[in-house]
Amino acid sequence: MKFFFATLLLAVLLLMPAPSWAQPRHSFALRPTLYNYHAPLRDNSPSFSDIFGKNSGGGVELTYYRRLLPNMLLGLPLRVGAAQTDPRSSNAGQREWLLHADVLAQQHFLRPTAGVQPYLHAGIGGVYNFEQQAFGIHFPVGVGLNVRIVKNVYLTAQTQHRFANDNRDVWHHAIGIQFNFGKELPTRRKEQPTPDKPADRDGDGVLDTEDRCPDQPGLATTFGCPDRDSDGIADRDDRCPDEPGPATLSGCPDRDGDGLADRDDRCPDKPGPASNFGCPEVSQADRDILAAAVRNVQFATNSANLLPSSNAVLDQVAALMARYPEYRLVISGHTDSVGDDKFNLDLSKRRAKACYDYLVSKGVDPRRMTHEGYGETRPIADNNTEAGRARNRRVEFELRLQ
Repeated sequence: MKFFFATLLLAVLLLMPAPSWAQPRHSFALRPTLYNYHAPLRDNSPSFSDIFGKNSGGGVELTYYRRLLPNMLLGLPLRVGAAQTDPRSSNAGQREWLLHADVLAQQHFLRPTAGVQPYLHAGIGGVYNFEQQAFGIHFPVGVGLNVRIVKNVYLTAQTQHRFANDNRDVWHHAIGIQFNFGKELPTRRKEQPTPDKPADRDGDGVLDTEDRCPDQPGLATTFGCPDRDSDGIADRDDRCPDEPGPATLSGCPDRDGDGLADRDDRCPDKPGPASNFGCPEVSQADRDILAAAVRNVQFATNSANLLPSSNAVLDQVAALMARYPEYRLVISGHTDSVGDDKFNLDLSKRRAKACYDYLVSKGVDPRRMTHEGYGETRPIADNNTEAGRARNRRVEFELRLQ
């Protein structure tokens, strides 16, 4: 019978029926707390002034609540503070640091949406005394009141009596702030939409049973889903939801009309085949100019000095670069195998650089060109014949998409 009152109240709270209004599932409460060891209920002699007028110390409480039923919450308070736990002690000013942790059932009595919420709570908990290095069991019971300040924010106050296994009962008085958050607890069946009024959660005029996006307002033409760019393709299916485009391109625009979406087109303002990433292909006549440059760009023997006969073909290459601004030019120099390998590599680099410098002098953007030399490492003919060596002594020009 020692803890009969606390056990009975906890059982009543757990068995009480609850109304069926929706509320957020989770809450946090922060409460500064006063401790009072002067008027335990077990003494059968506490007065109102003793209960509320005295204190032995104080602390702060942080509590997490989980809504189990619309009016039934599970509370997990954690409280830390300091108090004189024995008011009869001669050390009247000595306080001990205490840590409390409880598991509580909290029952509310008005509908969850009410602005004022009286409640009862009861449960079991523990207290650890840091000075005495001792652990005790408590059976807390109490009453409280939550008053709504704004939506999901409440002023909260409570008084709690804690029956202790070591007979050091204590009152805790607290006031603070409580915040509700999280997804709402589902309502009971009787509050669900009736069959003659089908549900439309997002209010877009498309019933949830036919709405592919029931929580986002949209259009009937897109089955209730939003369509930000108004191209008739729901944002969820649109590769370019902020730019209108045809369904054949998954809602993406195609400015040059070449059948390739702009986001995949390296040349979105000039039509070209998909095989060339949407860019115009180099004409056969211009390919012939590049091939002729390989044969006709000539240098003085063992030198990087361009012969005057090379200027005309290089001028054609410069004009070609102006026709294809979406391409870059790769210039590579090569030699035959006669002579020193190191000398040949250096010569090939200097010859490629000479062509690069000439084209820059003709107005070609240097950022659109690269040059490199490979010496005798990349022959295209037999170096054992004069004709083969002549073909290997060359500078190649290759157009590549930027």
